Amino acid sequence: MKAEERVINGIAQMINLAFSACETLKRAVEDKNKALLEEVFRLERDGDEIRRNITQEIYRGAFLPYLRPNIFRLIEVVDEILDMAEEAATNFQKIENLKLLEIDEIYSILEMNVKICSVLSKNFMNFLKDPERLREGVIVVRMMEKEADNLKFAILEKLKDFEVNFWDGYFVVNFVNSLETLSDVAEEAMDMLQMILLSL
Repeated sequence: MKAEERVINGIAQMINLAFSACETLKRAVEDKNKALLEEVFRLERDGDEIRRNITQEIYRGAFLPYLRPNIFRLIEVVDEILDMAEEAATNFQKIENLKLLEIDEIYSILEMNVKICSVLSKNFMNFLKDPERLREGVIVVRMMEKEADNLKFAILEKLKDFEVNFWDGYFVVNFVNSLETLSDVAEEAMDMLQMILLSL
């Protein structure tokens, strides 16, 4: 297998890990099962290991020099998706009053992140072969990211009606911000992928 193929396969693996992390986080929140968070943390660590391996492949000469900066950035952005899933999981772990999360929009934004990562995960290889399909995917993800923004503000508005201690409020807000940032980062991954294809 050529070095370029190993890098592409590694990025695909990281994207699949991000999708799994979002799914697991969603299930943990829905089931109020903090034990599931260990799986999110493991997936993030696995992603770090893959990132190190494929970064070394690029340093050893994979891809033409003019492509490397954007490919490095794509790898970093996919890693940030996993980091945001881990951050959201860490904040969720610290929330004591889980009734604060019984807001419909929280479940919606969790579902939105799963869908966004699903678009990336299920179509990554096809996107590389079909720029038109990628353009369509970018539009879909941008629409979903915009909806995630709206959901975040709806959640924060509803939280005003809750009586909450300082630390629970702090971790809930951080949790919601992490979820919204995750969708932002996933949108950036789509943009970076499009930039790479346009530069080929």
